Amino acid sequence: MNLQSIHKSVHQAFFPVKFENQKVKNLHDFISHNDQDTEHWQLDDLLGDFINIIKNFNWDDIQYFFKNIKLWNSYHLVIIADKLLDNNVKASVKFDIGFVYCRIFCLYERLDSYYLIDNLEIAVNMYNSKLDLNIIIDLTTKIHLLYQNKQITKQQLDYNLSFINKLQNELQKPR
Repeated sequence: MNLQSIHKSVHQAFFPVKFENQKVKNLHDFISHNDQDTEHWQLDDLLGDFINIIKNFNWDDIQYFFKNIKLWNSYHLVIIADKLLDNNVKASVKFDIGFVYCRIFCLYERLDSYYLIDNLEIAVNMYNSKLDLNIIIDLTTKIHLLYQNKQITKQQLDYNLSFINKLQNELQKPR
């Protein structure tokens, strides 16, 4: 057992995170216990378990997740965001994952959310997400904040603002 594992075990024992929503609690417990070697999750193993946990989430569960996002370890949010981009997850869930990815990006309190920026467009396009004006404003604000704090380059800023402008133009088209 290494020092990081000991620290994690002690912290979880003395300061356990408590969720009132069982689905969110199950997701948190699963991610907390399986946060090592996540790039090797397979459908017949941990990726399948992850899918089984989130596939039955409904809108209330998602809202509860975001209402309590501050209780999550930032690394665990990155794991969730990364796994949401898996095609097997896309095939198994019933809700707009692109929207969820964007909300995680916007609500991610630390400035290291730049880890998520490169897949923002992929998440929205992959799930054919229809973002509302509020999330578009939040995305724009977050991207500007990252740029002001030198977390992304001018090229990333321009590219993502161009993408957001396309999303905004889509909102203005008659349906």
